[in-house]
Amino acid sequence: MEKYVKARKQGNSIVVTIPSNLAVAPGTQYKVEKKDNGELILKPSKNMATSLDGLFEDWHGSYQRAHDLNDWENTKPIGEELW
Repeated sequence: MEKYVKARKQGNSIVVTIPSNLAVAPGTQYKVEKKDNGELILKPSKNMATSLDGLFEDWHGSYQRAHDLNDWENTKPIGEELW
């Protein structure tokens, strides 16, 4: 579907309104790419995780701690650190 829209200034940004008949849900995030010829390409981006469960939902493995962190395992706090 082809539509024509006009870019306008809003604050410090340039805004292009997406017509409602294109059925884009409010809050949808897009990756925006500008081509050398001025063409703008909007690609829906995967929503960012907002919890640890969401962040690791595609993780299927075991955690291997970096070897240089092993030295910290038995370190006692010096000040008021929460360990």
